[in-house]
Amino acid sequence: MDLNYNTISLFPSVVHVFDVNGFGEIQDKLINYAYDLKKREPEGVSISNRGGWQSTNFYIDNEDDVLHHFLINCLAGFPVIDESYNIKIDAWVNINKPGDYNMKHFHPGVDLAGVLWVKVPKDSGDIIFDNPNGFQAFNEINSYTEDFKDSINYFHTSYFTPTEGRILVFPAHLNHQVRENKSNEDRISISFNISLSSGRMKRRGKVSIPRWDFNWAEKK
Repeated sequence: MDLNYNTISLFPSVVHVFDVNGFGEIQDKLINYAYDLKKREPEGVSISNRGGWQSTNFYIDNEDDVLHHFLINCLAGFPVIDESYNIKIDAWVNINKPGDYNMKHFHPGVDLAGVLWVKVPKDSGDIIFDNPNGFQAFNEINSYTEDFKDSINYFHTSYFTPTEGRILVFPAHLNHQVRENKSNEDRISISFNISLSSGRMKRRGKVSIPRWDFNWAEKK
């Protein structure tokens, strides 16, 4: 039998990956920001984190704040989201010491979720995503060859190893977890939620991410 064969991916779960060029210029400021916030809010909150410290949520809207300014400039020009959609961001800071991790969870009530990796020593914890169709497609996934699964990234779970200065944005409904910090240092990240709404006005930021036309030295 002579057959022509091809595959088409339908309804993918889209993960957006942004690498911030020149992140070293701002990294120490963000590390200090995280520790200063922990000093002001030592109790933190416990949600998905097991051990470690997590700040309360705060809206990203203050361009005089170094973290707010950074995220606004990175996300205002989201290149594949139509400019007629408004982006509303709330965020929180995570400091995971050795042995800490985050349990499996998702982010209800918002459209996208994300993380900025600020300080991630080697072996400080990958982020693991569950396939949202993993239950229904259990046998189907198992039946495919490894080469085919690799070619279309179709597994029961997928993971990303954190990279300093990288931002990951993903559908908020995806179940995910952060593995144990097996390093000897703190792991620092900024997590955030994105709510999307259509609006009449174009949002601020018309250029692609990242936008480096500002001076970090001027920000406290």
